[in-house]
Amino acid sequence: MISDDMALVRDYVARQSEQAFATLVSRHVNLVYSAAVRQVRDPHLAEEVTQAVFIILARKAGTLGPETIIPSWLYRTAGFAAADALKIQYRRAKREQEAHMQSLLKETEDEAWQQIAPLLDTAIAGLSEKDRHAIVLRFLQNKSLNEVGAAMGASEDAAKMRVNRALEKLRGFFTKRGISLSAALIAGAVSANSVHAAPVGLAASISATAVKSSAVASSSLTLVKGTLKLMAWTKMKMTVLVGAGMLLAAAGGTAIYETQKAADPSRAGSATTGGPVDMRIRWAVGKKCEAHLEMNQNTETQVPGQPQPIGTEVNLGEDLDYSVLQELAGGGHQLEMQFADETLAVAQGERKIISYDSTQSPAQNADNPIAPMFHLLRGAKIEFFIDADGTVEKVEGLNEIMNRAAAVGKSEIQVVFGQIFNEDTLKQYGAWGELIPNRTVRIGDSWSIKKDVGSTMGMLALDMKLTFKNWEQHGERQCAHIETTGDLSTKTISTASGAAIEIKQGKISGDLWYDPEMGMIVEENSNQALTLNITVQTKTVTTKLNQKIRWVVDTVE
Repeated sequence: MISDDMALVRDYVARQSEQAFATLVSRHVNLVYSAAVRQVRDPHLAEEVTQAVFIILARKAGTLGPETIIPSWLYRTAGFAAADALKIQYRRAKREQEAHMQSLLKETEDEAWQQIAPLLDTAIAGLSEKDRHAIVLRFLQNKSLNEVGAAMGASEDAAKMRVNRALEKLRGFFTKRGISLSAALIAGAVSANSVHAAPVGLAASISATAVKSSAVASSSLTLVKGTLKLMAWTKMKMTVLVGAGMLLAAAGGTAIYETQKAADPSRAGSATTGGPVDMRIRWAVGKKCEAHLEMNQNTETQVPGQPQPIGTEVNLGEDLDYSVLQELAGGGHQLEMQFADETLAVAQGERKIISYDSTQSPAQNADNPIAPMFHLLRGAKIEFFIDADGTVEKVEGLNEIMNRAAAVGKSEIQVVFGQIFNEDTLKQYGAWGELIPNRTVRIGDSWSIKKDVGSTMGMLALDMKLTFKNWEQHGERQCAHIETTGDLSTKTISTASGAAIEIKQGKISGDLWYDPEMGMIVEENSNQALTLNITVQTKTVTTKLNQKIRWVVDTVE
């Protein structure tokens, strides 16, 4: 049945076959209605959301690629429609979550369902595209593993592995929010409770109206328009996500070092005579600093059918506070970072798409779609556990950020947060210690950094060479000037953001300034020139990206 969904879509597109469309509706209306009713918590509004989803299917049927899995596409579109419906109805979006949940005394599917139902759609939305396909087909449509594999172009064994991995990710999501359940119990609870029969007559009503705009109620048309706008905005945010991914790949956190004593032979005359410098990592417990990050990104995207490329400019500003909390066993340290202020501006040509400043009041940002996301960041704290060599081994505090996102109640905000702020990307905020060679270096010495970096785009491979060029007067400081050059490439490609992004060519260059008297890198300037292939469904566009990042340590206490 899954395999002929696209045959019905093609039949509808080619012949405007209302019978083909009605078959699609009757086949999948329960799936869409169930997703809607979970998210809007109102059966009547859920009917309207369901109708909007199928209207969108009717309008976009001709653009769907042959590999599209219709149930998963409908499920994702229902999420967009539900989010926009809540906004239109001015419903309160805030949903409190219990801070601490008691362990289940008796693990039954009904009890488990009560725990996970409010968070289920957020959890599924945060999965990668293939993991989401697996969960939707296996548990929301109760397909066999053989059917799941056939729909995804894989074997039954491969489908089983994909389903199990996706279940583990869901289990991890719930565990972080205080809900401790086994993967098997989650699977049983979702299978038994997640799909509800749509009201009698809803499928027939949708089939009769979705393909005829004149028959659609004005409220439904408003919802359709808002949902399509939201879907377009989600694709547009790829620009911001690419910028965030590249920023995190090339930059990182800061490092607060314990200043070396003058009695250390390796330090003798290093800053005054142009001698060597000891760049060993020694974190100073109790030290605090304020850091500022700036990113300017310009992209040109050649879209098929468009004579001129589309140019986009992104400017991001970020203020962060760091402190060293304690020394750990083995010579490592625990750091804390707090998000202070954020600014973001996105423009296409003369048209401003996004403008945000966290210092402005909520009223000033009332019509800003990203304001809730960035408001959540202000004051959020992340802790880094770093080994003696400066490598970030563990990150804590992600739960706080995700709980704040869940409190907003907007699914698109939660999805964006899940894509940008995960453990891999957050590690980069504390990873500047990895740029230090942890030894004495002399002018002309070089060292290399080769590592895999988690980002919103997937796993990136960084290959960078650093060279101690000379001593320079940098502001009021006598600093060791370090030059950086390197390559950035795609190691694995993520589709969690709705698109697959591949770096076809990526070059990095820049400069660092290390102040031995302060014992830290006080500034980094990084330039990136990239050519990207961005694929959404079956369409691929080429984007040329140029990005400049500047990281400055403002004050140290």
